[in-house]
Amino acid sequence: MPDQLVTVGTYSTDYEANLVRAELEAFNIDAVLADDNAIHMNWLWSNAIGGVKVRVPESELAEARRVMNLANGDGADSPEAAMICPLCGSHNSHSVVDKRGTFLSWLLLGVPVIPVSAKRICDDCGSEWKA
Repeated sequence: MPDQLVTVGTYSTDYEANLVRAELEAFNIDAVLADDNAIHMNWLWSNAIGGVKVRVPESELAEARRVMNLANGDGADSPEAAMICPLCGSHNSHSVVDKRGTFLSWLLLGVPVIPVSAKRICDDCGSEWKA
């Protein structure tokens, strides 16, 4: 049975996601994009459908995150890597930026009133907390 695909990152445009996919493939990590065609057709849908998702097989997730941290210049001692899950105490978490409220207020009012919110999600237990 093949590995299940898991999302390793989300991006506003398909160009950003393609750069990450190419970086992962340079390290022999299979990566595919989800929702890239819809966002390429109409970029305003990006926030509504959650952006372009870069997905990798579950067995290659740890290596993909390591490659992405190297590409971003993040080391093991970065503040983001040091975030600990308040529920299970795991160091294995990632940050998510939610722009849906900002996009919705911009669409309805013509002005982005609601600020962007940032949160962290634990990869082990799935709990969420504010960054």
